[in-house]
Amino acid sequence: MDSLYHELTQIIEEELQEKGQVYTIGKFTGLGWLFPAEVAGVPKVSLKQYEKTVNLYFFPKENGEPLFPKYESVFKKSNMGKSCLRLKNLNAEKIAAIRALLKKV
Repeated sequence: MDSLYHELTQIIEEELQEKGQVYTIGKFTGLGWLFPAEVAGVPKVSLKQYEKTVNLYFFPKENGEPLFPKYESVFKKSNMGKSCLRLKNLNAEKIAAIRALLKKV
C-alpha cells in the first residue's frame, strides 16, 4: 500500500501543482490539497492510507452533476462512494480517470 499511496500522492501533486499538507479533523488524519479559505482546515482533495486500501476523497462535478458515476466501469461501484474512491491498485485506465477527475475539482 505504501507504493500505491506514494504514486497517488505524486499524481495528485502533478495535477494540482501543489504539495500535500498533513491535516487532522477529529479522528481523521490525511494528506490534503486545495484548502479553501471559507472552510478552515478542510481540503477539497484528500488521501488516506488504510490497511487494505488507499482512499482518495474529493467531489468532482461538471455542470453541477457528480462525475463519479460516469467512471463506474473504471473503478467499480463497490469501490466508490459519493466522494471517495477506494483503491487497491492502479492501472493506466485508473490513472487517466483520476487525472481527468482532478481537473474538475
